[in-house]
Amino acid sequence: MNHRLTRAGVALCALAALTLSACSAPTEATPAPTSATGSWPRTVTVDDQTVTIDEAPQRIVALSTETGDIALELVGHERVAAVSHGSVTEGAGNQIAEAELVDTALPAGTNPDPEQILALDPDLVLMTSRHEGEQDAADVLSKAGVPSLIFDSSNFESIDTVMTAVETIGQAIGAESTAADIVTSMTEQQARVLAAISDDPIDTTVLLLMSRGGRQFVQSASSAMSTLVEQAGGTVVGASEGAVPAGPEAIIAANPDVIIVEDFQGEGITPFTDLLDAGALADVPAIASEQTATVSASIASGTSGTRTVEGLTAIASILHPDADL
Repeated sequence: MNHRLTRAGVALCALAALTLSACSAPTEATPAPTSATGSWPRTVTVDDQTVTIDEAPQRIVALSTETGDIALELVGHERVAAVSHGSVTEGAGNQIAEAELVDTALPAGTNPDPEQILALDPDLVLMTSRHEGEQDAADVLSKAGVPSLIFDSSNFESIDTVMTAVETIGQAIGAESTAADIVTSMTEQQARVLAAISDDPIDTTVLLLMSRGGRQFVQSASSAMSTLVEQAGGTVVGASEGAVPAGPEAIIAANPDVIIVEDFQGEGITPFTDLLDAGALADVPAIASEQTATVSASIASGTSGTRTVEGLTAIASILHPDADL
């Protein structure tokens, strides 16, 4: 099978990138140093947890890429004592220039070491709970008197939940005004995209693929990219509650009109070349009509943060190629 489908997908994403460059500010523009505002102490709520923060945090430790990137976008590196490994990794972090100025980048892992965190003398810890280890660390930090905000992965699965997270972190660190500006910009860009596709109803099924550790998967129904596809008018197929292995049988069963591959850390479609070239897939509509595209994880994943609205633009351009985006 030739790979015009791949090049077509790249071209679509390139078009989306050109459009974005015309309508949005550079993501990594260095934020001006921001002093904390408002009255203290203050109480901040995340889901069902309430945390009291006595003073404006000056040594913020972020244990997850998404929370660290938001903090850096709000206040810059000056008030951030440590970030996660993902925040300084190309293709993962979205505030790399600022993250590289932070003194400490914590090693990758699922079990944060409370002693290591306490040694950083934090006055606020931000984290995303994916494993039991994060909650254990939060319990130790709480007993030591260090306020911790624990976000759930679902807090970063859609544009609306990301905006809520931005507002919450802005409140926690005294950067409400900057957070409001970011949310306003995201809201306006989201509205522009939805208005541009509102007169183009579609009946398009979409299969979402991702690769990790040399293995290929169908993305979960709750992934950020799934929510963006649905918001752009597509119907996600083949997805389960969690990510499941991707093979010819799964793709044939899903029978998608379009396949979108998550471009993870610049790998593009390469991890899926052999799979999508399988002769058994020749009659799958997305393969037969060469409707396979890539979208970067940096704008359409659980760690894409405020750039998730760019992911909506890119996906909308794939599903609505004639829309003025």
